[in-house]
Amino acid sequence: MVELLSRCVGDNHSILISSPARMYPQTVQDSIPYVELLQLFSNDWLDISVIHWFAMYFYETHNSQCGFFNPHHIKGDSCTKNPEGVQEHIIDMFMFHTDKTFFLAPYLANDHWTLIVICPSTERGYIIDSISREKDQHSYLLTSVIDEAFGFPFLWDMVNCKQQKNSWECGFMVIKNMYEFVNTIQHDFPIKASLWNEKGCLPQKEIDKLILDLTPQFISRVFPSAQVRGMHDNM
Repeated sequence: MVELLSRCVGDNHSILISSPARMYPQTVQDSIPYVELLQLFSNDWLDISVIHWFAMYFYETHNSQCGFFNPHHIKGDSCTKNPEGVQEHIIDMFMFHTDKTFFLAPYLANDHWTLIVICPSTERGYIIDSISREKDQHSYLLTSVIDEAFGFPFLWDMVNCKQQKNSWECGFMVIKNMYEFVNTIQHDFPIKASLWNEKGCLPQKEIDKLILDLTPQFISRVFPSAQVRGMHDNM
């Protein structure tokens, strides 16, 4: 996999990605450093540009009812330094996607990734955190910013989700949780929300399998001419 990626990237130090049509009011471009791509394949901490790419990919899921907040615009330091700007982005996305039922927020704060899902029509929010012990809604600046943006307090639920064993898995857990929500949970919610009633830690082999399953689409989309057939055999 790394050898194939190296051939595709060539002498470039990063690759440029663009948001799908209608994900945002205007097309958004992001740059993924090559070193961050290597971390995706080496069980390392994931950069915001990598998480953003996966959000772009999941946005195009067939029959999806989900919009996404741009993780660059809602991260923890923005909630601290410019909460009004974060609120503006949230409301802009809500008004732009009046056809969407759910909004997914890959949220980075204090070097930790959490997935927050909101359903404005029911005024409920769900916090999916792979290090959730002794936390509640007040542990996340973004929840209060969302409440302020909409002008009413959401009813916040801490989701029982798989926990991480080490310090590097949180980005991978957010990818897993986004993938499960857009592919399964959203289509029969809240009945299938029972999938969140999980215990214990996520084994590394399941993280590896998830990335192995998703990466061929990543490579073929970013590098359309890349030969990805048989990639599973080359990992």
